[in-house]
Amino acid sequence: MSSAATPFVSEHAGTQGIGKVFCQYREELEWLANLLTGDESVAVACVVDARALAESQTLGLEDWLLKWARLATIRSVVQVQRSRIAQLSLAYMRRPCTHGGHTALSQDSLELVIEESGFLISQLDLLCRCAIVICGMERRTTQEAALLLGIDAASVEGAYCAALQFLEVIGCEQFRQRDDFPAVCN
Repeated sequence: MSSAATPFVSEHAGTQGIGKVFCQYREELEWLANLLTGDESVAVACVVDARALAESQTLGLEDWLLKWARLATIRSVVQVQRSRIAQLSLAYMRRPCTHGGHTALSQDSLELVIEESGFLISQLDLLCRCAIVICGMERRTTQEAALLLGIDAASVEGAYCAALQFLEVIGCEQFRQRDDFPAVCN
């Protein structure tokens, strides 16, 4: 579960594919929930299985259903972790992002998150991981993320900024390890 390496790209077409999409993407949804919670057993419980719904729907809803399943999984994680998120938001409220305006993750950054998800779980707190997923991967604004998380937007911005800075550091370390682009890290 924790090593899912596909960024939720649908490859199925037709009615038969709709019924299979949640079976195939269960691992990715569990990975998403694990990245957010940092606990595989909690993550498995948070995944919303919409296979039966998908099988009963018509062609053309596959992408919407997958987006819905990701959002439902995120909401489930937030519900389970609400008190910890609120607690962490206080720290980021005192240390907000001063420059703001962060955009969603680039393809390279998204790949880095997928490849290094285990490391991110061990190094980033729950709120930073939520910000990476909601703002970076799901491409929601910090205001939308704040509403979803039940905290203020400044705390989301601070957590997202901290998470992006951490991604820059580990991305840079990867370049150093491979001796690629050493000037980028200096």
